Amino acid sequence: MKKTLYTALFFAFLSLSLQGQESLIADIMNVNPVTVKASETTVEANEDYAEEFADQTTKVEELFAKHSEKFAGEVTDLIERYNKVLEKAIEQDVKNEKQRVATKVNALSMSLIRSKKDVLTQFNNNMLTEIRSLPKSLKDDKEEELTAKMSEYKEAIDSEFQANQQVIKSFRDTEHLTTDMSN
Repeated sequence: MKKTLYTALFFAFLSLSLQGQESLIADIMNVNPVTVKASETTVEANEDYAEEFADQTTKVEELFAKHSEKFAGEVTDLIERYNKVLEKAIEQDVKNEKQRVATKVNALSMSLIRSKKDVLTQFNNNMLTEIRSLPKSLKDDKEEELTAKMSEYKEAIDSEFQANQQVIKSFRDTEHLTTDMSN
């Protein structure tokens, strides 16, 4: 019985001591945050980076537009040529031209995506160079910002590619030359 009583008292004492220590640690570990005012150099570096980021983003968007415009022009030329063949209404010629157009548009679509991804690679490289020159306090935030922007661009490129593939599939599946059997 004594042994049981001593064991119970030991565990009660141990429990109380541990609770006291946790409270002691909590008090010790309760440290108030301190805000450090950014140095003039850091503020200036942040502003320079923000300006460069905006300039590079504008450049990316302009290059995307240029590549998209070129793509649309080439596809327009192919479709105009296809329409001329379609007007002649020679079934085998229409079929052959349709296959050529679909294949070329698919290749142009892949080329467009490759061109846009090359623009993104250059953008990423330029911005990483800028980030390396920043003070340590800014690097992590700017890397996250760049990663988010890159993801946004990549998602837009991928969705554009998928949409183009759907249009090409629809073009292939559409019967452009039909025969009217009525007199």
